[in-house]
Amino acid sequence: MNFLQSIKFRFILACIAFAIIVTLCYGRVTFIGLKYNSDELFNWYITQEAHQLIDRYRANPTLDISELTTADIEVTTEQKMIAKLATFFPDSQFSANKLIDVHNLGPAFDTPQGYTIYEFGKDEITIHILEATIHHNSPEKFYYLVDVSTFRNYDNYSEEAVENMFLEMLALIMLIGLLIGIMLAMTVVSPLSRLARSVDNMDLDKSPLSKDSYFNDEIALLANKIDSFAARTREFVEREKAFTRDASHELRTPVASSRAAIELALSTPEGKQGKVHNFIKRVERSNKDMTHLIETFLMLGREEDNSEAPVTFNLHDLVSQAFAKHDYLKRNQQLECINNVEPSVEVTTHKAYLSIILDNLIRNALQHTNDGQITVSHADNMIIVTDTGEGFENSEKSQLNVMEKSGVGLSIVRRLCERQQWKLVINANSPQGTKAVILFK
Repeated sequence: MNFLQSIKFRFILACIAFAIIVTLCYGRVTFIGLKYNSDELFNWYITQEAHQLIDRYRANPTLDISELTTADIEVTTEQKMIAKLATFFPDSQFSANKLIDVHNLGPAFDTPQGYTIYEFGKDEITIHILEATIHHNSPEKFYYLVDVSTFRNYDNYSEEAVENMFLEMLALIMLIGLLIGIMLAMTVVSPLSRLARSVDNMDLDKSPLSKDSYFNDEIALLANKIDSFAARTREFVEREKAFTRDASHELRTPVASSRAAIELALSTPEGKQGKVHNFIKRVERSNKDMTHLIETFLMLGREEDNSEAPVTFNLHDLVSQAFAKHDYLKRNQQLECINNVEPSVEVTTHKAYLSIILDNLIRNALQHTNDGQITVSHADNMIIVTDTGEGFENSEKSQLNVMEKSGVGLSIVRRLCERQQWKLVINANSPQGTKAVILFK
């Protein structure tokens, strides 16, 4: 079995895919959480510093609070702050009257102290502005402006470190997924593999699979079903063997008795002359037909027996015996039965099968040929039976008609050839008749 098409491989692949998907999702959520937490920490820091500066400014408005921090502190109107913000983005147009409407505005946050934090960013520049009201009804507000563009470099370093750590964790989790997939595959597929080996080595003549050797799960259920199927098959085989055995005895005995009676009747003075002789000869032909059919059907009904080894025998003698056996089917004495097989030709194969096949082909040829010739020849690994009988046209439909028209004869030949893995070819014989070819492998 190809490993890439096995259930084991699918288990391992599924575990690895699951590990990758979970890691990517969890890593993405973790990365966004860390980023958000970093922004929140920074905003908390500037809020705390701005709150202290605002309190000191309210206590002493003349105090220069810009000296108390590194941020840019302005107490001015919102329009002037927008104009100052525009100096950080010389390539942008600032036509808004409020910071909230400025283009390139990022997230805006409201703090618990009532302040608003704006984040502006473009390209490599990021500006945070905290806006706080100093006096109600006053157009001037407190602005805490800080340029955090350089912080992006630290942020990038942090992201790079996180990405490297993420890739290392992804590789580790993939390895863990691979190990878990192998363990699951071994755990789940091993009983199936054991069941497949048991089915492959099953002997219907002995006890079937032992479903008790499997854990009580789907595998045990499948083993139980296979046990039931094997038991029914064994019973069917036993019935078939009994039928074949009984039929072999019960059919052969009366046929043999009637053949002995026919031979005895033919030996009497009344049986050697007149209409009685013709009647007895007709009964003799029917008896031979019945004997032939019984032997053929019993062979087809028997289970294929591989213990019978092929034997070497003379093919010329076998063909002569087949012609002699069916000589009574000749419609007139002008019909020639020609054995073109060289007397020295010997073949090694299952003689019983080949004998029945030749019998049926010759019988079929005799039944459909009034005059002319019936010839059996041998070449390389093939036996050719030709006749000058009714024949047919070379077409698929015509060949089907020939099979139906021949009754059980050609059907038996076809089944025996399939059992022996021989090839049967039936064509029209030129200029007239039928040509049957048996190819041995």
